[in-house]
Amino acid sequence: MPVATPVEVEERHSREAIEAEIVRFEEKVEELRSGAITDQQFRPFRLKHGTYGQRQPGFQMLRVKIAAGVLTAQQLRVLAQIGDEFSTGRGHLTTRENIQFHFVKLENVPAAMRLLADSGLTTREACGNTVRNVTACPISGVCATEAFDVTPYALGVSRYLLRHPDFHDLPRKFKIAFSGCENDGDCAVAGIHDVGLIAQVRGENGTARRGFKVLVGGGLGSLPTEAAVLSEFVPEEELLPTIEAVLRVFTETGNRKNKFKARLKFVLRDKGIEELRRLVFEKREVSQAPAERFVVPTPIQPALVTIASIPLSISLNEPKDDPEYDRWAETNLTPQRQAGYGAIWIKLSAGTVYSNQLRNLAELLEKNELKGVRLAVNQNLVIPWVPFDRVRAIYDELRKLDLAAPGARTISDATGCPGATTCNLGITRSLTLAEVLSHELAGETDPEIQKIRIKISGCPNSCGHHHIADIGFYGNARKIGEQQAPYYQLLLGGKVDASGVRFGRQVLPVPAKPIPAIIRELLAFYKYDRQPAESFSQWVARTPDDDIIARIRPLTDVTNASEDLFVDWGDTETYSLKLGRGECVA
Repeated sequence: MPVATPVEVEERHSREAIEAEIVRFEEKVEELRSGAITDQQFRPFRLKHGTYGQRQPGFQMLRVKIAAGVLTAQQLRVLAQIGDEFSTGRGHLTTRENIQFHFVKLENVPAAMRLLADSGLTTREACGNTVRNVTACPISGVCATEAFDVTPYALGVSRYLLRHPDFHDLPRKFKIAFSGCENDGDCAVAGIHDVGLIAQVRGENGTARRGFKVLVGGGLGSLPTEAAVLSEFVPEEELLPTIEAVLRVFTETGNRKNKFKARLKFVLRDKGIEELRRLVFEKREVSQAPAERFVVPTPIQPALVTIASIPLSISLNEPKDDPEYDRWAETNLTPQRQAGYGAIWIKLSAGTVYSNQLRNLAELLEKNELKGVRLAVNQNLVIPWVPFDRVRAIYDELRKLDLAAPGARTISDATGCPGATTCNLGITRSLTLAEVLSHELAGETDPEIQKIRIKISGCPNSCGHHHIADIGFYGNARKIGEQQAPYYQLLLGGKVDASGVRFGRQVLPVPAKPIPAIIRELLAFYKYDRQPAESFSQWVARTPDDDIIARIRPLTDVTNASEDLFVDWGDTETYSLKLGRGECVA
């Protein structure tokens, strides 16, 4: 096969090609309705187009890929329109920088696809055994510690791989993440991806050369695996050929017989990094991908959005004393490396955002001459390039939209997947629990307590990233007497930082309802027992599980269980485990 030319890459994304793709989807839907194909036959096709079944019969979840998490004002309006016209007036931000819409009728999916296409967005390959959304640090380009802005690289790789004829039927899903620096626990978490890329600058003959540290074979799920180092430094022009080589090795060596052992992490575990490295470098020699430096916009790496500075202006009407604003600014405003500018974090409760908020946020951006927002893996939004003298005015506007909750990236900013609210594999209502904890912990002011991260999944599959949280939970069910009760497995001590990945250790299963009280008791134990300047992570590392269990055991006692224990958060009916057919391994 000849090397793909820029023209050929762009032809995959032409308006004509996309329209033909949507028409083909409509035809498949009609074949399903007429009985020409079965739901089983339709399912892989549907998933490749970002349309995911949910536990409520007759409805779909529509997943929109947001490459590198970048959204313009116009795209925000389109997402708002989809939420209003085809969903429930809201969307859900995910840990892959996607936005999902639930309760979408199958017959409405093509109309939504056309709206997205008109704005440069797509659902294509957002689900299924494909290259999923390519993510990037949400403060790329403005971060004080980054080697360089990884956004153009993430956008370029995303565009090259999207609709690639060789990579839409992989053994299993494939995830790529870009980080600007090694300490990426709050931004890109490269070490848990199939391919994680960390920006590096190396000197050579008196010149600085851009490139990436390449990690491979990471993943969470029921068998969490830290990615291994494929190469300490790959020059930027080798980025696409290297990623393509990894994909071709995965295509040939991934387990197509057992989907539960099909991720690249299993290839890494089976072959080891030395053999995997040999196979990748062998494929690199015959890679079809063009070398690309990503220095200037090209047909492979178009400037999908320009997030650039605007002239500073002076405001003389700044309020002098406002504790509420000060509290918000302390956690939700990050100074940029560019003097005079800051990035505003919008804390969303477990990633939930309403259509009217998206629409009004678009107006706010345009009114303030701001070019776009970024989605973060912790389910928040980020507005970069805000002049410091405009921060207060923008805060006032955000507060009117109910988008000025303080506590971004603190203990009250809990991550949660949809869980049993809509997911076929959801065992518990993780989304609701995350919202409850965000509210319950909003008043925490202890600096070390604020640094704690809570992440919740509704099942062991780790869509909520529970493995890499200081305090993690994943849903399960237990019998108490003759009744089922919603439970969670408690994990402690997970993290991702410059030293690598540490997965949380499983401590004990706990009932769902007393979890807020359990966390408060855990925090009280930490405050009482910690040494001077000891972080929660350090305390967990030295504290035996038996001591922690003894402290919280009274709150987990179900000897005389009340009826409330059998009702999950957000439910009104007695709990009953109801699992549909999962599509994570379709």
